[in-house]
Formats: sequence, structure tokens, C-alpha cells
Amino acid sequence: MRRCLFTFVLASGFLGTALLGQSDIPVQVMHYADMILYNGKVLTADDKFTIGQAVALRDGKILAVGDTALIQKMAGPNTVRIDLQRGTVTPGFIDSHSGGSQGGHGPSGPTYMKNYTSLRCEDLDDCLRKIKAAVEKAPAGEWVFTNPFRTAAAYQLNIQLLDQLAPNQPLLVTLDNTTGFVNSKAFAYFKDYMADEVVQAGIFRDKNGQPTGRIAGGAYGVMTYEILPYPEGQRLEDMIQKEIKRRKFINRMGVTSLGARHSGLSISIVREIQRRGQMPMRARVSTEFMRLNPRTEGYMRRLGNFMDVGDEWFKIGGGTVSSIDSTPGNAGLLTRNPMRQTESWYAFGADGQNKWKEMVPEGKDWKKYSDYENALLAGKYGWNVSDFHIQGDGGVELALEVFDKINETTPVKGRNYGMVHGLMRPPDLARRLAQYDAVLSMSAQYLFRGKGTVGYLEKQYGPDAVAGMSAIRDLIDVGLKPVMEVTNGADWRDPSRGAAGEYLDDQNLFLEDMELFVTRKNNETGKVWGPHERATREEVLKMATAWAARFYGDEKILGTLEPGKLADLVVLGGDYMTVPEEQISDLPILKVIVGGKVTYDRDRDESWFQEALKKGAGSSDSMD
Repeated sequence: MRRCLFTFVLASGFLGTALLGQSDIPVQVMHYADMILYNGKVLTADDKFTIGQAVALRDGKILAVGDTALIQKMAGPNTVRIDLQRGTVTPGFIDSHSGGSQGGHGPSGPTYMKNYTSLRCEDLDDCLRKIKAAVEKAPAGEWVFTNPFRTAAAYQLNIQLLDQLAPNQPLLVTLDNTTGFVNSKAFAYFKDYMADEVVQAGIFRDKNGQPTGRIAGGAYGVMTYEILPYPEGQRLEDMIQKEIKRRKFINRMGVTSLGARHSGLSISIVREIQRRGQMPMRARVSTEFMRLNPRTEGYMRRLGNFMDVGDEWFKIGGGTVSSIDSTPGNAGLLTRNPMRQTESWYAFGADGQNKWKEMVPEGKDWKKYSDYENALLAGKYGWNVSDFHIQGDGGVELALEVFDKINETTPVKGRNYGMVHGLMRPPDLARRLAQYDAVLSMSAQYLFRGKGTVGYLEKQYGPDAVAGMSAIRDLIDVGLKPVMEVTNGADWRDPSRGAAGEYLDDQNLFLEDMELFVTRKNNETGKVWGPHERATREEVLKMATAWAARFYGDEKILGTLEPGKLADLVVLGGDYMTVPEEQISDLPILKVIVGGKVTYDRDRDESWFQEALKKGAGSSDSMD
């Protein structure tokens, strides 16, 4: 190791005595490390999982990894020296799938609008009462938005009922991110889009040909991306400030790169934060421009292929289409086999929800008029789909059908087609996914975080089936390299959101999910689900770093601590490799470094975070 490191140092000119330009500026001074971290355990996460004692950084990149004595020789008079005191340095954590920004996913409901209300209803009358209350709170003439829980009752709404509730205001009731209901005032905004065949296909009609108020697919996409009011002025600034805070809290968890699917609004917010110099992490984007877009092919011809366009700080990593299926909580997983138990309030059948099929009324060609077609167009024009939302194995089969069709003319392998959430990935489908070298993002929240979601799954599919979900071992054994998603849905703390707004309070959220994939032990009940699917702590670290870099094609510049790669690091106050498995999440995060700069330092910054938590979401203070 010492010989290799000195060879590198000599090649870089660190020990050279030649002069450059002026005779009083020796080369060795210009080549000192900017920062060294020493006297600890440096986990490079490279192919051999090399472990050093110290690491040197220069010009925002890794200069060298080696033993403490050698790395200290690279320090000059202005080098920042950090004594690790036997702590651990890892590559910066990469979250492959998170909420795009405070603007959220465009079609998930305009949560950023002032007249937005999230509600749950037990039956149709309950839905109507709660929607009416939301309408009455809104100023006269303004748009009103509600998002009832996906129950069978919500699907019983119609345009006549909504007109009675809101006769003078445009009203949108979103059921999920592919379908919703509108009243007549809102439907009138479609007048300029009625000639579009895909929009027409997404407008549900009664037996007399009159609109029922339900819109889906391309019609729903036009409504949520193109018709709804765009936030401006102070409302937009408030969103920017909330997202600044949100990303600081995520960076505090050790996250140095955040990947997400982004609406146009989300992209604009992220770019504005970067323009202001307040972005504490790298941004990776799956753009939503083809999602629920009735004119995807026209967009692609106008825009051209800008996949992988960007720089080290911001990059378009691919495109995304709408979700194939839904979530466990409402029995929305699209599955190959029926659930063993369903309940009357579920809006779907025993095989779950095929959102693509629901984009058009029964009898229409759903593949032609849904995002099935948009996914095929992505392949035709050289894009990937980097963010397939799929939970059930039936959804995986549908995506593989798309892969097979694209692969007939354009190779899929090597283009980083990605799937997120990772609940059902059985071995037979895993082998097919491995043939395409798909990138699979996995979440620990379903089985291992709390008892709510896993309780639904156990009821729906039985404990034996649940034990094989969120598979890690099976995926790795067939040659796949699964990656981590942790902060998806995590919002800046807002008491009105209840548990959904509390995730960012937990600095060790990312480390806890890493621990949960190692132990597979539910953090609330203590039950171990599928011990045969455990991953090693080395593999889990790679899921969070080296393998995660592949999701957006960054493996050549990110993910490992190797000379020449970007200097993104996490400093832990303990030994990740020897601490008991159940205590991985207890390791304190002392520092986070992005591009060789300290973006979080516990001693320097923690008081600000504690004060921000006390103030809650209402404060617009930002951190210098």
C-alpha cells in the first residue's frame, strides 16, 4: 500500500522540486492537500472494499487513501487537519429516490397551493362533507384542491356532485397521481385541449357521452402540469425556503447526492437554490416531462435527448413515467397472484391496481393511451426510464414487457433503467432484470419501519410471502446491485402532517435504514422478516454509496473513496465495521463533506438545527 501511494504522489508532483513560473513558488506548496482526515478507519467501498487509516483531499477530489503517517506528509501549512479519533470515514450517502422538492410530484396533488386539503373519508357522504368544508374555507373564485384517501367511496364522485359543492369555483379532487375528479368550472379549462386524442381518451364519460368528471392519463397530466396555477411571488419564495431547510436536514443525515423525479416546478426550485449558492448536496433528476404527457413524441422531437446533461452538481439522469401500481396501504400492489384478503373499502380488485390500465375507460386501448406508450417512446428516442414506480410483481412483469419491446430495436442493458421501492422482486423476475442490468432502488420502510405497512402486507398476503419481500440477498446473488432510498416522502417538519412530517427530526434516518437491511428486524415490533434475505454491512454500505452511484450513471465520479473521484464523505463517531449490528444507527454523524467542503459539522451547526426544529415549518430563516 505504501509503495503504491508513493508512486501516486510522485506522479502528481507532490515531492517534485521543479519551479513553476516564479522561482519563489515551489511546486510542492501548490500540491499540498487541502484537507486530511487521519487516525481512523477509511472505508473506500471500492470493489475490494479497501480500508485505510486516512484520506487526503485536494481541489474537491480524493487525492489519496493510505496509512496515517503517509497521509500526514501531504499536509502543508494551510491544510485542514481532522483527527478522526478512531472514527470512520465512508463515501457520502446517495439517496436514489426522494421527493423532488417542496413542489412535489406535479400530479400527486398541488400540496403547495394555499387552498389544498388532504383528507380521509369513510363513505361518499363523508367525502362530500369534507370536500364542502374545504371549498367553504377558500376565497371566492379561487381554485380548490382536495386529496381524499384512495377508497372506493372517492371513486363514486361525479361532476354533478362536485358542482353542487363548488358551483362558482374550479375544483380538483385528486385520487392519486394518475386520476382525479373535476367540477364543471375546472373541466372548462380543457377547451383548448379537446382536439388531442390522448386527452380525449382520459376523459371518462357516461352512457350519453357526457363527462362524468373523472379524468385520468393524458387528461389528468394536462390538468396537473399545464392548467393548474403556477405559484408566484411570496408563495414560490416560501416553497424555496422550505426546500432549502429540507435539503439541509437531509444533508445532516450524511446524504451528499439526492436523486428524485422532478416536475418542472421542482427543477426550477432546485436550480434557484443552486443559483443562490445554498444547495448542500448534488442533485440528480429524473425529469417528468414525459409523465402523463399526451404529446410525448412531440416534446422529444423538440427537446432532443438531454439525458446525462449537466455537471457534477446537477444532472438529468433520465426520464420518468407515471407509477405502474400503488402502495400496500390501500391494497394497490399490482400482483401476479391475488391477495388472500381484501376489504370492502379498497377501490381495487384482489390483484391490486394497474394505474396504466386505469388511465382510460374500460374498453379503450390502455396501452396506446397510457404511459405504457410513453415508456416505449423513451426507448425509441434514446432516453431511459430511470424511475419506474413499481411495488408488486405484476408491475415488474409489465415493466419487463416494456423492456422486451424496447430491446427489439434499442439495447436496454447499460442504460440504467431503474425501478424504485422494491417490495416484490421474486427470484425469477430478478434473473430477468439482471439480464437487462436494471438498477433497483430499495426501501426499508415497508417491512422494517413501524408496524403499520407491514401489518397491511401480512393481512393481504400472509407472513410467509411478506418474509420474502424487500429481497436483498436474492438480488445480489443473481448479479444485481440494489441501491438505497430513504428520504422519499420525508418533508420538512410540519406538525400538521403528523408522522409524515417527523422523518427529518431523525438525523440517523439513513443509518437506521442501513441497519434495518442488515438485521431485517422491525424497529417497532422487533420481529425479523426473512433472515435469509439479510445483506452484510459491507453490501449495505455499497447500496448507499458505490452501487447507488450507478442509478444516475455517476459510478466514474462518485460512490467510492478512490483517487480522482469527487470528495464526498461522511465522518462517523465510531467504527461502522465492528459496532454491533443493532447499533449501526447509533453511530453519531460528526461531519458531512461535499466536494471537499464541510457542509455539516456537528460542533458548528447542530445548535441551528435544534433551533429550527423548535420553530417548525413556519420559519423562513435560512442558514448561511
